[in-house]
Amino acid sequence: MARRARRKAGAGAIILRILVVVVLSAAVGVGSFAGSKAFFLNRLKKDKKSKIAEALKAESQERVDVSLVRVKDALAIRIYHNKDKQMIFVPIRKDTILTLDNDGVKAMGGDKKTATVEELAAKVSDIKVIKAQVEKTLGITIGNYESLSQKNFTKAINNAGEVELNLESEVAYKDQNKMLVHIPEGNNTINGNQALGLILDSSQFSDENDHITLVGDLVTKIAQSIGKKSLSEYKSFAKTYYDSYAKSNVSYDSIKDNLNRMHEISSKDFTYQILPGTDEGENFKLNTKKTKEMFDELLSENGEVPDSATTAKKKDTSTTAKKKDTEVSSKGISIEIQNSTRISGLAGSWRDKLSGDGFTVGSIKTNRQGALTDTKIIVAKKGMGEDLKSYFKNPTIEVGSVDSGAQICIILGSNDDI
Repeated sequence: MARRARRKAGAGAIILRILVVVVLSAAVGVGSFAGSKAFFLNRLKKDKKSKIAEALKAESQERVDVSLVRVKDALAIRIYHNKDKQMIFVPIRKDTILTLDNDGVKAMGGDKKTATVEELAAKVSDIKVIKAQVEKTLGITIGNYESLSQKNFTKAINNAGEVELNLESEVAYKDQNKMLVHIPEGNNTINGNQALGLILDSSQFSDENDHITLVGDLVTKIAQSIGKKSLSEYKSFAKTYYDSYAKSNVSYDSIKDNLNRMHEISSKDFTYQILPGTDEGENFKLNTKKTKEMFDELLSENGEVPDSATTAKKKDTSTTAKKKDTEVSSKGISIEIQNSTRISGLAGSWRDKLSGDGFTVGSIKTNRQGALTDTKIIVAKKGMGEDLKSYFKNPTIEVGSVDSGAQICIILGSNDDI
């Protein structure tokens, strides 16, 4: 099989889809491979035929394993090529539309034939049911599954070694206490809590493609970190992972004989791919034809896996359409204006201007948390406030809450004196 091109490590657009957990499994999970090997060995004991043994050995060497890993509503496919010692991850956007089988329809209340990953994960705790929906949607067979609680995921990442992530721009996420956490531009060592936040929270990203690419980058970095452990440390990590962290159809005993080979995967042979599709309203619809072509290549030992950098950067033109469709008009929404500057009457002046243009300004007040240079717009949910940006010179928008209950809060900076 031609060697697979490696995506350049980095942050992508802002970025760095995750599901970091997938990497953990990547480093250790070869259960379906081990299970099949055990099956064939048993068969060999019965048949005791050397020709069969040779054939099975060759088949084992060529094997490609597919697994699904879950942390809450974050899902990722892990693909392991035993022959070439390569690992490819496919993080799945949580707004991806899944086609449901009978169990999936029943789980969603009996009246829906499709559901997003996020919707399904909120209703279903059994990863086997989720796996079946992913298989039906992607048209592939998934041999193994691993499910981790948020707590165990965090522990696993903290034990994975130093995870270095270079960000081209600052990124942010909301932690489990709903507090906004910022990770600065440049090189960062990512801990378990940060990895969990980056994977699970996409609310601070205006484009879901940027978020899932960040997840893919993060996954490969974690995989590389685990792979740098000594062989004994690597095996110890694998044992703890399967014995304590993950609920899986794979056990440590079933894969321990394969860990030597897994440990030989080089850093450049951990890569990721982004699923092709288009944004339709609030959801992501897979391109069935391109998805099939992608997995035909990923799952073949004779095909060449496309460059993940190319796949990650390709965006359908409908991405732009989504941004327009999901923008929420600020007219008719309660707006609060706060003045962080020493410019007297600035909030009142902006209230008059925006009210004159048809916006509803409910209150104005002084913000005493520090003077801003550029105006900040805090919105209750993603998509709000976009039509207000043009009024200000260099505004930023972030999702958050306002004590007064207003859905939009404009904190004026000194650059926007009028």
